[in-house]
Amino acid sequence: MTPLGTVVLYSAGHIGSATILNRLVESDEFEVVGIVKAQTVPLTQKGLQRFRKYLQKTGLRFGWMLFWQQIVQAIAYFVGRLIPGSRRIRPGWKVAEELGIPIYECENVNDDASVKFIESLGPDVLVSAYFNQILKSPVIQIPNRGVLNVHPGWLPRYRGAMAYFWVLRNGEERGGVSVHWIDEGIDTGPILARRQFRLSRGITQQRVLVTTAVIGARLLTRVARQLIKSNELASLTQESLEPAAYFPMPSGQDFQVYSTMRRFFRIRDVFAYLIKNRPRKLIHSAC
Repeated sequence: MTPLGTVVLYSAGHIGSATILNRLVESDEFEVVGIVKAQTVPLTQKGLQRFRKYLQKTGLRFGWMLFWQQIVQAIAYFVGRLIPGSRRIRPGWKVAEELGIPIYECENVNDDASVKFIESLGPDVLVSAYFNQILKSPVIQIPNRGVLNVHPGWLPRYRGAMAYFWVLRNGEERGGVSVHWIDEGIDTGPILARRQFRLSRGITQQRVLVTTAVIGARLLTRVARQLIKSNELASLTQESLEPAAYFPMPSGQDFQVYSTMRRFFRIRDVFAYLIKNRPRKLIHSAC
């Protein structure tokens, strides 16, 4: 079986993105030939303006919670590196360093430099692993087979950002994961695989996110195996399924409603996953 030459579109600091990347480099179905990392907000005037707009959208309380979650994850990554023999999740830069995979940091994946970098690798597929930028036609057309996206929600009912937040905010009993082809819409491409899972009473958005990433990696592997065997895959157009709904980035008010019902994340869960890497235990409580 010849693996698919793959460029992973990666979001730094995103635990779901890191999970997918780590799973792909260990799989027989994918050969990761490059990583495109979304640039973090730079400490420039332009970067600070972007950050202020972000806080205006999220509100200070929600913005701080997201920032605190990033700090906890960074500490867990660091502690994990100090523990010998730990089968841990590695951040993207560490994966690239250890395996000699070329990595490119971009502010906009659709700019000429990013397009040239991806083209130079000649990938069979791109895999969008919780990537936080919208792809345009020049990028979508690069890979020989297409662009696969792991979406942390049940499509087409949960399109948009942070579906793992919205299913809890909306009081759903089940979450979902979908793998689909990317087109020029937002989460609108043909669906190749999807799966639902039960949301337990005490589950947080962080644990839902981890669950979607682990399940999403398994679905990706199944899709890749079929893609290697055949040039054409059975898919479902979203228009043929249940009604679609789009959910934007949550606002501060959405977070206030959520926080009356659920914890946002637990520090012990972050450390348990990033250091001990126990996804089965986390999933078991959600399924």
